[in-house]
Amino acid sequence: MKPNINLDAFYKAGPPILVLKPDPPYFTIIEANDAYLKVTSTTLKDLLGRPILTAFPQNPNDAASKNTAVFYNSLLTVMETKQQHVLNILKYDIPIRGTDQFEVKYWMVTNFPVLDDQGNVAYIVHTNVDVTSTYELVKKERIEIEVEDWTNKHLREFFAHAPVAIAMLKGRDLKVELANTLMLEIWGKSMEIIGKRMSDVLPPSIKLEVLSLISQTYCSGRSHYNEDIKMLLARDGSLQEAYFNMMYHPLRDSSDCICGVIIMAAEVTEQVKGKADLLQEQQRSRLAIEAADLGVFDMDVEHGVLKCDLRCKEIFGIGGGDVYDQAQEFMDALHEEDKNRLVKLMRNAFKRPLKNGDYDVEFRTVSTINQQMRWVRAKGKLFFNEQGMPGRFIGTVLDNTRQKREEQLKNDFIAMVSHELKTPLTSLKAYVQLMKRQGRNQIDHLTAETLEKAETQVNKMVSMINSFLNISRLEAGGIMIEKSAFEFNTLILEVIEEVKAIVDPHVITFSGTEELWLTGDRDKIGQVLTNLLSNAAKYSLHNRDIRLDCRRKDARAQISVTDRGMGIRETDLPYLFTRFQRFESADTKNISGFGIGLYLCSEIVKSHHGVIWAESEYGKGTTMFFELPIK
Repeated sequence: MKPNINLDAFYKAGPPILVLKPDPPYFTIIEANDAYLKVTSTTLKDLLGRPILTAFPQNPNDAASKNTAVFYNSLLTVMETKQQHVLNILKYDIPIRGTDQFEVKYWMVTNFPVLDDQGNVAYIVHTNVDVTSTYELVKKERIEIEVEDWTNKHLREFFAHAPVAIAMLKGRDLKVELANTLMLEIWGKSMEIIGKRMSDVLPPSIKLEVLSLISQTYCSGRSHYNEDIKMLLARDGSLQEAYFNMMYHPLRDSSDCICGVIIMAAEVTEQVKGKADLLQEQQRSRLAIEAADLGVFDMDVEHGVLKCDLRCKEIFGIGGGDVYDQAQEFMDALHEEDKNRLVKLMRNAFKRPLKNGDYDVEFRTVSTINQQMRWVRAKGKLFFNEQGMPGRFIGTVLDNTRQKREEQLKNDFIAMVSHELKTPLTSLKAYVQLMKRQGRNQIDHLTAETLEKAETQVNKMVSMINSFLNISRLEAGGIMIEKSAFEFNTLILEVIEEVKAIVDPHVITFSGTEELWLTGDRDKIGQVLTNLLSNAAKYSLHNRDIRLDCRRKDARAQISVTDRGMGIRETDLPYLFTRFQRFESADTKNISGFGIGLYLCSEIVKSHHGVIWAESEYGKGTTMFFELPIK
């Protein structure tokens, strides 16, 4: 016999109750009280006579949870064990009637049997308690705890591995919550300061300043900074100066309330000392510029604005302010004969492929104030922007007038003396040659040898005087070039034959090439070859091998003269072809010369649209190169 159920008591029962028939797999709903209908938002019509899993189907969007299977197995367990079965937390979404939507719910479920007289399960009473809000609250708290634990863990890891010094202060009393090794080193403390107040941690030298900024950050909620804080740190067994940039940032909790301060410090010792060194270097540069009596200019090429100092304005002979629009005042101060040349040189400086922005030129200026003419030497550097366009042009100017006048006086003197000496030397050379011819069969061997040496020395004097005269001609407007077509290898062989007596006992080895026809001044180019071969012999006293090579290189003829002598210092190479330039050393003090030979070689080669340069290894020898166009 089935037990009788008091339905009045059932409907008035407080907790939600559902009575199920033990007819698996259906577990048909027999009764449901008002509390159950309310908690599940259903009516008796929705439930009575229907299998429970049909009345409450699985949420299709939550199939992975398999909660219907869990609930169904609980009912089977009740039938098998004839004992109560509890599901503490069961996520079981309730369908929203009249829609295809489900409401997320969490339940505490109890299923217990009602037995008949024979001890068999007559009914299953299912009760549930909606714990959704409680579950969400617990879940949120748990998540917050987990997040806080995760945050603290990773925050500690971040602090430990941060590339800058960092510390975290918590609470109104600003106790040290976290601090990495770098920050502890700055404070000169150990991990024992964790949990202590910041006022008890900071070194006295920075205590007041830093505490003030920390307090301002905590009270205002705004970040604060201070730069270049000087501290003494124990490093390498001694106290050393160190500089830091400090940042103080407010720390907020989940309610956006300020709960502490984050401190970060980045060491800038090298930058601070670098700035100090740079300042000293700028001061030294300024002193050097003033001592050298140089003027300085700085031009914004993009906007055409030129700035200059007082000395620069004096040299150009202009008045006005410090800033000049389009540099027009400077252009007006240029000598008319130099203006076009200077504009061309500046344009070349503005072309990176040609000059890489370097600028070195001499020109004349005429003062707009008193019409005084000056010689000016200008050196500068053009800097290009990221697009490869001229951006900034800076440099110096030097009043070269006195030097130019002295050079002119020297050149005039050399030209005058050379002209005066050339006539008696020509006569002397003729007398020596006449005596040699007339006395060839009559004079003794000693006299003949003496006359031969006399003629050699006279030839050297004539060559030197011709060089001086060539320099005078250069200063007066350039060497006269008489061009004609000639075969280069033939000229080289003639020059080698002519200089054999001069370079003896050195031996010249010539490596020629196919016929090379050039158009130029045959005598002047022969003079270049003679000078280079003579220098090779003069500066290689202990090794007597000289090699001369000639080869075609594209549309140019390249000539090189190589010796294995004393070589040239790398620092001297840029000045090798400068007029009157000699590099004195213990090896060269007994070698005669005026420093004009290579200068003349350079000018002759340039006048033929060629190039000349040297490559050398000091102590091992030198190779002189020059190239001429083949026409």
